[in-house]
Amino acid sequence: MENIASAIAGVLGNLGSSVLVALVMFILGICFRAGFSKSLRGGLYAGIGLAGLSVIVNASTEVLTPAIQAFAENFATDMTVTDVGWGSSGIAFAWPGLAFVILGTLVINILMIVLKLTKTMWTDIWSIWHGNVLGGMVWALTGNVTLGVLAGVIFLAIGSVVADITAKDYQEFNDMPGIAVPCTTSFLALFAKPFNWVIEKIPGINKINASPENIRKRMGIFGELGVMGTVIGCVIGLLARYSYGAVLQLGISIGVLMVFLPKTVSVLCEGVIPIANAIIEVVQDKFGDRELYVGVDCAALLGHPSVMASAVILYPLIVLLAVILPGNKMLPIASLAIVPYWCGAVAPQLKGNVFRIVLFVLVWTIPVFLLASAQAPLHTLTMGNLGLADPAVVNSSFDMGGDPLGALIIWIFGLFQ
Repeated sequence: MENIASAIAGVLGNLGSSVLVALVMFILGICFRAGFSKSLRGGLYAGIGLAGLSVIVNASTEVLTPAIQAFAENFATDMTVTDVGWGSSGIAFAWPGLAFVILGTLVINILMIVLKLTKTMWTDIWSIWHGNVLGGMVWALTGNVTLGVLAGVIFLAIGSVVADITAKDYQEFNDMPGIAVPCTTSFLALFAKPFNWVIEKIPGINKINASPENIRKRMGIFGELGVMGTVIGCVIGLLARYSYGAVLQLGISIGVLMVFLPKTVSVLCEGVIPIANAIIEVVQDKFGDRELYVGVDCAALLGHPSVMASAVILYPLIVLLAVILPGNKMLPIASLAIVPYWCGAVAPQLKGNVFRIVLFVLVWTIPVFLLASAQAPLHTLTMGNLGLADPAVVNSSFDMGGDPLGALIIWIFGLFQ
């Protein structure tokens, strides 16, 4: 069993997300009788789409990070926590319980499907790393690998349930039938619906319609995605006090992001949807009305025009929030990369309204900041124990350091130390 677990862990760590997604989708297609050609094409297009998304998001992060950092340096702050962003993912591949969280999650997911406790098949193997980071933090806190594995598996099992709850919203809004998103970002959607209900009850505010379609209608050419992205990018460049040439270059880079990201998501959909349809057909043949969902990476939620429009607006606003929020000790730079995924997670519940998405994410970021600051000592201890960071430099992140569900589970398991 341990040898099998180690082999799975090795594959996960070495292949990377896009190759792993392509392989899993191909195997699913074959298993669910989609045929060799459709399975191969579906797997490759899913992998290509995900790789394309990574290239575009990483490229935009690369050009935006120095601008946001320069913007942030204009404020005098005494923040003591270093933002390592997704550098914390190294915990997942370095702590002793890695392989057992992977196997445990897959076994529990199968049992939950058999017992009809979930409809989501956890085919997004790559995203299991989130549970492993949590497991590593519980291990560092308690000194117990078993507790770490249990915490990681519970965290991911809850993700399957959340994926079921949010699946229909994501399927309809993103036009991706048969999919679900078990990744931890889906957790935000549970709060976005009641938030939207509250907004609907506020006179005046409930009339603000900042959907991409309405923005284009009211603003003409400046509402076009490419033009809007370029303008927003230039504004960020000006706030960073860039030279005029650098301002224009940043503007064009953000324009590229806004135009090509939705097109790349369509490639991912072109691969995933045929495989999902094949699974639906087989399940209906075998189980009648039984419904199952294919778990996909949260990157599949980035395609709607409102998502990146909201994210780019949020970058400087979140930095400003960090400066003025009492109790916050971390200036976000690297962690801003998660903001588009937050926006994608709540866009369906907020009807693609950019104003509501920006407002919700700003509110959501408040507890994330406070949790990331509060958990910085544990975050630092975990990365230091694994040789991933200097233990003398206090660090944290939005993704797992500030995750509310993860923080709750860590607190519960901390009672056993």
